[in-house]
Amino acid sequence: MNLFNKIKTKGLFIQIIIVFGVVFALINILGGSKQVEAVILPVTVSVNYLDFDTVFPGEELQGDFIVTYATTTGSDINYRIIQERKPLPEEHPEYPDGGDPAMPGYYRNLCPYLSKVSHEGEGDTETGAFVGPEDISDTWTIYFSVPAIFGNVAQDHTGGVVDVNGEYGCDISIDVEL
Repeated sequence: MNLFNKIKTKGLFIQIIIVFGVVFALINILGGSKQVEAVILPVTVSVNYLDFDTVFPGEELQGDFIVTYATTTGSDINYRIIQERKPLPEEHPEYPDGGDPAMPGYYRNLCPYLSKVSHEGEGDTETGAFVGPEDISDTWTIYFSVPAIFGNVAQDHTGGVVDVNGEYGCDISIDVEL
C-alpha cells in the first residue's frame, strides 16, 4: 500500500468517525428535548357529555354537572365555564363543509339558549368560580330554553327564535387556572 492510499484511508476513517459523532450528538440533543410532562388536573367534572337529544320549540330542559376539588395542595382552584361553537364530527355526513352556513364545519349555534346556574349560593359565576378545601364541590345546572323557529312561533312562546330548524350544538368546558 503506498503512502497516498494510507492517507486516503485514514481521512475516510476520520470522516466516518466525525459523521458518527455528529449523529450521536444530535440524537442526545433531540432525545433530551422529547421529555414528557404531565399535569394532574386539580378538579373533576361529574359528566363528560350532556345530551338534550331531539327537542321541540318551547321545551325547557335542564342537566346537572358537578365540579369537585380533587387535589391535596390545600389551595383554592379557580375555574370558569366556557361555551364554544360545537364542531361537526368527522363522521357527520355534512363534514367538513356543512352545518351552519355562516360557519361551515360547525353545528348551528345553540350557546345563546343555554344558561348556567350554581346552586351553592356562594357567589360562583360562570366567569369566576372556585373549589378548595373549604368548598369541596360546585353543582351547576344547565338550563336549555328551546327556541321557536321563525314563522312558527306560538302566541304563548317566551323564549328565543331561530331562523331555521336543523342541528344545533354548543360545547361547554371547564377552564382551570393553574
